[in-house]
Amino acid sequence: MAQGKPAHYWRQLRAALTAGQWDAKFPAKDVHGRAVSWSDLLRKFNKHCPGHQDVAELASQTQALSLLLSANATNLDGNDIGPQGVLALGDECRLAEERIDEALAGYDTLKQMDAGASDSVRAALAYYAYALRRPSECLEHLLQLKDLSDAQGPVFPPGTTRSAPATLQVPGTTSNTSLSSSWTGSFVSAQSSASVADINEGRSWSAVEQIRSACLKGMCYETLDAKDAQRAFASYLVAGPLVAGVVSEIPTYVPTVTPGSAASPDNSSFARYRELWRWVERVLRRAIILGARICDVTRTDGENGALWQLFQQYHACSAHWPPLFRSEQRAAVAVLHLRALILKARAAPTPKPGADKPHRWISTARSVVQECRAILSVSTSFPKAGERNVKVEDLVDLSVAAWEADGAIGEYAGWVIDVLWWATRLTFNSFKIFRHMSRLFYVAGDPELAKRTLRLYVQIVSKAREAIMAEAETATAEAAGAFGAGKDIDTDASWVQTLVHGSRMLSRLALAEADLSKAVDEAKEAGEMLEKAKTRLDLSDMPLLATVQLAEAVWQIAMAHTEQDVLTRTKRFEEALALLHTSLETHPTPSTHHHLALAYLRPGGSQDLQTAIVHARAAVEGDPSEVRHWHLLGLLLTASGDWKAAKEVLDIGAGVSEADLAGDEEEESSGDGTNGDAPDGVRVHDYGAPTTQPSGHDMETTAARLLDSDATELPPSSSLLQPLGDRPSPNRQETFEQALQLRMTQLTLSEFVEGPEGTGDKWVEVFQWFSEKREVGIEDRRMSIDSRRASQDLKAPSMYSSTEKRVNGVGGGVRTSATFPPVQEQSEPASRASLDVPIPITVTPASPMAHSPAFSQDQLTRTSLNGKEEPSGEKRLSVDTNRGKGKKVREVFISGVHKGRARVTTISKKIGHNVGRHNGMHLKRSNSAPDFRALLGQTPFQASSIHLRQHLSIHASQQDLSLLEAPPPPPPPPPPATTPALSRHNVRLAKDRRLLSNLWLMSSATFRRLGKIEQARGAIQEAEVRDESNPAVWVQLGLYYLALDEDRKALEAFQKALFIAPNDVSATIHLCRVYLAAVQNHGKSRAGMEPADKDNVDLAVGLLSALTKGPAWDVPEAWYFLAKMYGLQGRQDRERECLCYALTLSENRPLRDPGVAVGWCL
Repeated sequence: MAQGKPAHYWRQLRAALTAGQWDAKFPAKDVHGRAVSWSDLLRKFNKHCPGHQDVAELASQTQALSLLLSANATNLDGNDIGPQGVLALGDECRLAEERIDEALAGYDTLKQMDAGASDSVRAALAYYAYALRRPSECLEHLLQLKDLSDAQGPVFPPGTTRSAPATLQVPGTTSNTSLSSSWTGSFVSAQSSASVADINEGRSWSAVEQIRSACLKGMCYETLDAKDAQRAFASYLVAGPLVAGVVSEIPTYVPTVTPGSAASPDNSSFARYRELWRWVERVLRRAIILGARICDVTRTDGENGALWQLFQQYHACSAHWPPLFRSEQRAAVAVLHLRALILKARAAPTPKPGADKPHRWISTARSVVQECRAILSVSTSFPKAGERNVKVEDLVDLSVAAWEADGAIGEYAGWVIDVLWWATRLTFNSFKIFRHMSRLFYVAGDPELAKRTLRLYVQIVSKAREAIMAEAETATAEAAGAFGAGKDIDTDASWVQTLVHGSRMLSRLALAEADLSKAVDEAKEAGEMLEKAKTRLDLSDMPLLATVQLAEAVWQIAMAHTEQDVLTRTKRFEEALALLHTSLETHPTPSTHHHLALAYLRPGGSQDLQTAIVHARAAVEGDPSEVRHWHLLGLLLTASGDWKAAKEVLDIGAGVSEADLAGDEEEESSGDGTNGDAPDGVRVHDYGAPTTQPSGHDMETTAARLLDSDATELPPSSSLLQPLGDRPSPNRQETFEQALQLRMTQLTLSEFVEGPEGTGDKWVEVFQWFSEKREVGIEDRRMSIDSRRASQDLKAPSMYSSTEKRVNGVGGGVRTSATFPPVQEQSEPASRASLDVPIPITVTPASPMAHSPAFSQDQLTRTSLNGKEEPSGEKRLSVDTNRGKGKKVREVFISGVHKGRARVTTISKKIGHNVGRHNGMHLKRSNSAPDFRALLGQTPFQASSIHLRQHLSIHASQQDLSLLEAPPPPPPPPPPATTPALSRHNVRLAKDRRLLSNLWLMSSATFRRLGKIEQARGAIQEAEVRDESNPAVWVQLGLYYLALDEDRKALEAFQKALFIAPNDVSATIHLCRVYLAAVQNHGKSRAGMEPADKDNVDLAVGLLSALTKGPAWDVPEAWYFLAKMYGLQGRQDRERECLCYALTLSENRPLRDPGVAVGWCL
């Protein structure tokens, strides 16, 4: 143990110094493992290490000064903040006046040791001089040290003992022999492990001395000349390489200990290197604060780049620190780091196509936010009455600002929502949090929570405003605000912007809501929000005033569509038009032009197609990156008959949508959403750039500095928030839907101009495009409705294989793709002989099910109601064979309705009769897929319920139930769902299935117009497989049966569609069309009509009257068939009025319904 004891106490002394355990009773252990105090450690060191009393004295004076500095503080770590604030240097590392005399004794003692001219003594003297408030003397001592920028001082190659000349060095070692090699095997203890051998060799304490000296030098310059921040900043930067070299060798987590020793807090990297971390944090923090005053955060050259390196080093070092370690200072640095990231992202230039993807700064920002959350969770608490947790609210603003700088995309809002939920646990009814929640929940796809948080925001701010007004009337000046009144009042601008945003949100939800009563409630609430916003509106703020006027116009439109009141509809549309003009005069925006174009397109006395086109062009010029502007312009051009210009505009819009989708794909592939560019040059969208025009709310783009030169407080993070735009940025789902709607319009235009024969290849391209953008494969496809019955019958596998062959055969070819199988061209039959055998498509009665959105009027194309009288000996294949020949809509009303229909059933067997009987219990789809998949194994075949079910017509209620096969017992109910609502992923899949289902139905209509009945049937089956609750499936199936002259089955299909969606326009019109054809086939007057026909006519009049007062008020087909029904009732005056109005509606009508294609509001 001759050499063991000296080495042991050298190591113990270095470990105690590096750990900074200045006030510990027992900072070390003797050779027997017993705890020893500071005095005993120094005594034993002097005893076993003779000749090094100066080392013990230096350690003793260092401990004494550290204790004096912490005498008036809460702890040794320097967590206290001076009255000047966290940004000021203040009295950090400076002794209180009453402690100076006591420290002078130690200062004099060190001066007497200076004869040896050791750097450790000079560094300690500099430390004492600064603590004694003598910065000039401190600089004199520091200037006598060697160059502190020499990184070889504290960072040594492994296996050597090279160190600074004045560090605590073990005697008897040479440059070729290290402590680790000399005493390895006999010097492994619980206090020293191989992973932290640098402490034993003195490397860590050497780093502490040099980093401390660099920090003290910079602090001296700050104290002597506060205006010369450049020199102090350069001094702090000297420690940068030292910090990088030391930190790279320190483990982040708790190092391994020797066998048999238990892990404890003393084994953590922070506890072992506490003194090192104190000075590392201090030097980096002071450098960052000075850099924030003098550096341009938008640049990375020279000293500007040094600031970003400091941020990176500080963030890397913070992984070693516990949350309570200097929480105030670390939170301030985190705020500066986040502000720098946000400002740099906003100032970043748009990348050129083909350029390398930029670093994903948002990942760093999220990591910094997580660190700040951990700090604030332990350093702040739930506020008391009348108080607010300002730090948490400030972090919330920073998080939202970072999300906005990253593009404000709804799919990427999840991490911000997590921050908001966390903030609710540390705040009490914070209006800021609820304001952000309302916005983020909506863009993230949770409108219910968005509405709830919006109401909470309104309630909190309104009550706070009432409280401060009441207190202003009753309280004295001295007691004003004593109870916290007014602290929850948001600014007038934020109040108006939030409520306008909420009103627009509610209007959109109302227009998209299928439940009319709920839609009316949401629209009314939107109006209430606007009224509250007007109470604090600054009429001199023209952009904000125009936003309110535009929101009120949108609200009037939403009320007109949801109320469905004939008496108020026209008035509301007129008021909306007047408000739009007022908003345009106040502050013109592309969104206002877009809504004006829709207003002038709307049927009525204000309809002006040319003015609508002018406004649509202005919208495109103002915002060429918005796909819906291009789409609306294309629709308006189709209404004017300019087919060539419409095609060109739609092609440009398709290019814009491709640019958006390409950017989304690159973002998704990069993990956090890397910005993408349009390869065709149509549009380049930088999601890191500001999405709104700069205004007074924005940061000054020319400042580029985080702090002013004389700033004493951090600027509020709310200054980084962008004003709420006219509408939220579309997410990937919305972008895809807009692009698909535009392509559907392109197909409609192509078929109208070229005929259905010219759209075959284009359909394949659209389906291929859909498959590339949205993977709706076999795993997403549900099983057939009646698959349970097939599975429970336990048929032989051969029967399933034969069924599969049969379905594939009639489906138009062998399936090669799960999304769109190629359709084989077949020769058209020369006669009706090939259609003598009806195609076995069967329909079950309407059954109870969840309400689904009604199918749009777009499925009711203009020529889908065409029909021509044919010779009695000829049989037609389709009622729409003239669709592709460019017939005008008014020809529908001139040519009449096709005759030759079979009789229909009586009213007693109409809509809703026998609903739920016979197999109604089998329509629970939740358990149909597993059984059918179990029988088919891994076979990718998917059957359609349309052609697999057993034929049970509406007349089945009159059959003898004993003759029917007893249904199998129902399967056990599924386990209760954990949440009542579908997840956002499931909602997205449901939307994708509905879109794909509608796409198949459009192709089915094209096949039917081409006379390819079997291909039309196959497309209908594909659509039903994708979305069985789509009422348009049954509408197209009814049209398919009409093409086969099977009117009874067509009637049942339309009734099924109406049961699914009672207000479906297309299903109602075609149902009444069947009734009309049945009466006309009989060729009798009203007096000679059978009772059943009279009932059908009366029913059709009732259905169409209600329809034209509500959702079909602008549908010419509905008015046309209502006129025909009035004629059968002998009401010629009403017939003439309806025909004239139908003809008026058919003029200036675009190819597709604008409400479906682009929506009635943005």
